[in-house]
Amino acid sequence: MSTEKPPAPSRQRPANISPGRPPQATLEARMRHLLSVAGDEFVTRGFAEASVSRIARDAGVSKKTIYGRFPTKDALLLAVFEDLVTRTRNAALDGMTTMTGEPAQALTRFGMRIARGWTTPRDVAIYRLIISEVVRFPQLAEIFISTMEVIRSTLTNYLREQAAAGTLAITDPEAACRQFGMLAYGELRERALLGETITEERLTATVQRAVQLFLHGYAVGAPRQPSPVPGRT
Repeated sequence: MSTEKPPAPSRQRPANISPGRPPQATLEARMRHLLSVAGDEFVTRGFAEASVSRIARDAGVSKKTIYGRFPTKDALLLAVFEDLVTRTRNAALDGMTTMTGEPAQALTRFGMRIARGWTTPRDVAIYRLIISEVVRFPQLAEIFISTMEVIRSTLTNYLREQAAAGTLAITDPEAACRQFGMLAYGELRERALLGETITEERLTATVQRAVQLFLHGYAVGAPRQPSPVPGRT
């Protein structure tokens, strides 16, 4: 009688999964966590005082892991900033990739959404980071400008539609979009940058006043708006 044991059944790995490598979703989650931790470090301490060692410790990774993905602290900052402004843009436009409805309601919704975003401590800190580091890192301005263009395009397209429908007397939707932004949240952002706490009451009153002034200025039959000065819109 044979005493040999039958061979153990083979355990085949699922296809397309490399041994020892985490799933793609896990890798992406780890990267998001790392960028989030690094973002907190940069916006809280600034570039000069930010510590890669501290980021590694708080993120639960090694410095070698960070430098394997981002060869310099500069590269990490740019990646962090792009992640920060992307998330800011997505939050601002969540549910508002298009605008519909009467101008008073649509502009109020848009203005309130953007104004709230611009005055949160997180976004104020991001903007301060831009101001403090943009001379050394011009790429920060490029990332910020491209993000703002995406946000503005939603309002610009709406204003273009209203002009075509004859609801508003707008000849330059892009310039009108920038004007609305300055009216609705330009001053609020400036005050927040200077350390003032913006109350909900003040925010609401500012946006509502901006909407009234904007609609009055661009009402059909109102005096024709002067053409914007090139380069100053």
